[in-house]
Amino acid sequence: MAKIQDHRVASGFVDTARVYLKAGKGGDGCSSFRREKYIPYGGPDGGHGGKGGSIWFQASANITTLAEIACHPHITAQDASPGKGNRKDGAYGEDLTLYVPCGTVVKRAGTVLADLKKDGERFMAAKGGRGGRGNTAFKTRFNTAPKISELGEPGEEYEARLELSVLADVGFVGMPNAGKSTLLAAISAARPKIADYPFTTLNPNIGIVSHKGKSFAAADIPGIIEGAHDGKGLGVLFLKHILRTKILIHLVDPMGFGKMKPEKAVRVIEKELKDYHPLLAKKITILAVNKSDLPEAAEVQKALAKKFKKREVFLISAATRKGLSPLLDHILKLLPTIKEGDLYQAAALSVPAPKQAKGGFTVSVDADGLYSVKGTRVEKLISMTNFGQPDSWDRLHRIFKTIGMDKALKKAGCVSGDMVRVGNKEFQWSDEAMAAGRPGKFAYKYKRFDQEYGDQR
Repeated sequence: MAKIQDHRVASGFVDTARVYLKAGKGGDGCSSFRREKYIPYGGPDGGHGGKGGSIWFQASANITTLAEIACHPHITAQDASPGKGNRKDGAYGEDLTLYVPCGTVVKRAGTVLADLKKDGERFMAAKGGRGGRGNTAFKTRFNTAPKISELGEPGEEYEARLELSVLADVGFVGMPNAGKSTLLAAISAARPKIADYPFTTLNPNIGIVSHKGKSFAAADIPGIIEGAHDGKGLGVLFLKHILRTKILIHLVDPMGFGKMKPEKAVRVIEKELKDYHPLLAKKITILAVNKSDLPEAAEVQKALAKKFKKREVFLISAATRKGLSPLLDHILKLLPTIKEGDLYQAAALSVPAPKQAKGGFTVSVDADGLYSVKGTRVEKLISMTNFGQPDSWDRLHRIFKTIGMDKALKKAGCVSGDMVRVGNKEFQWSDEAMAAGRPGKFAYKYKRFDQEYGDQR
């Protein structure tokens, strides 16, 4: 099961999940012949296997957490049905759609595969395997009775990581107990937990703010303290949620935080944001001194206005709703000026493709003298070859010669009697067998192909 922070499990909010995806296997092709009375030349009539089910992720505005997926991390799509005689193709495996919150990023081995932002946006996370062809596909004028059919292609299978970054136009940041949750409750219909002790807010809260006929989404981020980007407090768990925001409202407590004065608290928060991600230092940030009913509030507001001359500094009271209208007016004025290209983008990382030979494969020699042939196309060929059919061996040999694998192995030093691994199968190489049309007997020293895939129909 995916690892989840305890306090987030208790609150029902989960923003990361590790899932194991396995798309459906394609159906096996059928090798059969039409046999009817008074029809001497029936010919091949084996149908093709169906396509395996794929796994999709779809963004939904009705979901706000990854808790459901995190609690059921093993996700498997339906396998397809095999083909049958009389040219009957197998049934397709049913696709599986998983709904995730808007703002979910899908990663594989650290590489971003998709960033689902809009409601209804879809991404195929794991593709179902292609169905194997029946012997009708191998009929030619030179071979009118082929006894060849393909096994179904295995579906994609890997471990994915889901990361949720809430989508909000405005994010509230500040020290614990600065009044972020109180402000969100005052300007929207959201009802976050409010109390007079630090770290009352344990997960982001989102509310829709309506003001003068316009609306925007605001998010209350749990309190940030010094060292948050290094893992102190709760802020490090949720700093990623303000990456997508357009504007930051930095709430300042005129009483400071602990022994820290308000001016220093502002510097500490901004340093933590910059250390977490350089983009956060470039965002438009509005300073809002909260709790204006305190005598120190007006003096703190003036002091901050002198130190941060390029910033707008507002004096508000979230509890009494004093001064909120000018703050909201300023937010509505700034939002249309921010371009989409200036916001955080979870861009996919560029992974250099491995260099391969002309035939689309590479040959290497292990420390124990085992020759290993790797390549997407050749591994797929091996996985879909039905080694129970003699004609399939001959076809495989012809393909080996066409793509130049036999020459590449000889060039690498492979001689008769050496072990060669292609995909998940091993065989003993034999020059005589290759010349006779049989590339050697496969050694089922490791996991057998038919045990892993052949029984899934």
